Amino acid sequence: MYVTIRQFGAVLSPTRLGARVGRLGMQVLRLVMPSWGVFHVRVRESGVEGEWVGAVPEPGTRVVYYLHGSAYFSCSPGTHRGLIDRVGQACGRPVFALRYRLAPEHPFPAAHDDALAGYRWLLGRGHRPEDIVVAGDSAGGHLALGLAGELVRRGLPQPAALVLFSPVVDPTMTLAATREPAVRDPYAKAATGRRLIGMYLADADPADPRLDVASGAGPALAPMLVHVGGREVLQADAEHLAAASLAAGGRCELRVWPGQVHVFQAGYLAVPEAVDALAQVTRFVDEVDAQRV
Repeated sequence: MYVTIRQFGAVLSPTRLGARVGRLGMQVLRLVMPSWGVFHVRVRESGVEGEWVGAVPEPGTRVVYYLHGSAYFSCSPGTHRGLIDRVGQACGRPVFALRYRLAPEHPFPAAHDDALAGYRWLLGRGHRPEDIVVAGDSAGGHLALGLAGELVRRGLPQPAALVLFSPVVDPTMTLAATREPAVRDPYAKAATGRRLIGMYLADADPADPRLDVASGAGPALAPMLVHVGGREVLQADAEHLAAASLAAGGRCELRVWPGQVHVFQAGYLAVPEAVDALAQVTRFVDEVDAQRV
């Protein structure tokens, strides 16, 4: 399956047509992340779109705020609903999954603006920052980090924690390319990631702190748990993030899972390590919650 994704991504053109083809392909591949029977309710309110997964919570209760991945050009809460539901179960709370705008129709900073609006919407709904866990995979992990940094710059409160699966840290894929001599990523080459994410970056300055997310890592950000597979080029990104965070005095727990691939947690029905990874999420969130009591 991952070989298929690697080949599919390699031939997609960084155009609107290519994006549409890619989105169609990911809708088909959502079958590997089954979501049959998962409770969800769509939301469109105050300019924010998304869906509640697991339950619609009362205002003021603990929630997960989930930002899905797929290079900023594809996927949705629907494609990731099965994984999102499992993350919610691991955290013991319902999930609000954001439907953010996609490239190339909506380049940077559209998704970042949407992520900030969604967080503020949760606050306005009555959910306290300390009761919100922000989670994301791949580009969604990058978006979560960008959100956390933007909250610092705007003087807004941090969430309780960040949970990141295979996060993109360097969207130019320069870091990822350094890992390629040592590993053949079955999911995608660094060049493919650079080309697809480039539809979102457009003419943006890569030094913008919303993009250069490692530059803001440190004690001002919420505690973070980072998972990455040992067979993926984004291991370089995860290691760079952890090193930057720890050097600045932040809290970042990095777990490299040997032999695993990009966002392997999505394979929770067939991959034992995915179950173990979600159990580690439970322990991390429980620990963060306990420290706040």
